Amino acid sequence: MSKFNPNTEPPKGFAIFKNVNSVAEDSDKFRRVLWTGTHSQLVIMTVPVGGEIGEETHHVDQHLFFLAGNGQAIEGGTKKTSISPGDLVIVPAGTLHNFINTGATPWVVATVYAPAEHKADTVHDTLEQGEKLEEAGKDEPPSWAKS
Repeated sequence: MSKFNPNTEPPKGFAIFKNVNSVAEDSDKFRRVLWTGTHSQLVIMTVPVGGEIGEETHHVDQHLFFLAGNGQAIEGGTKKTSISPGDLVIVPAGTLHNFINTGATPWVVATVYAPAEHKADTVHDTLEQGEKLEEAGKDEPPSWAKS
């Protein structure tokens, strides 16, 4: 599978991403969908130094695997936990959360939403661009990916 060629139709068979750390680190975009299935979605994120994912609550579960950089997880607006490469955080649907890059380098994250949260070929350059598209209803998952 091409490094940045997301599927926009229901998947058939495997999607293999060799060295996902390298794939994620090669993306300079805040958010990029790599793969969308009927029940989940793989997204990579690059959060700039001092940046954040943005405080939010999803209607889906989210699993975040931190590949490079350091930061802080914030649950419910108050509970803070330091996050390092290799850490995995699972955010159940309905949980208020944010992640802030407190390190000296970009924070690289692979995240799985279950079910899909974004349009199948989403690429957001910045958090602000993503928020505008989401508010305008232009970043909805495909109908075949909703459960």
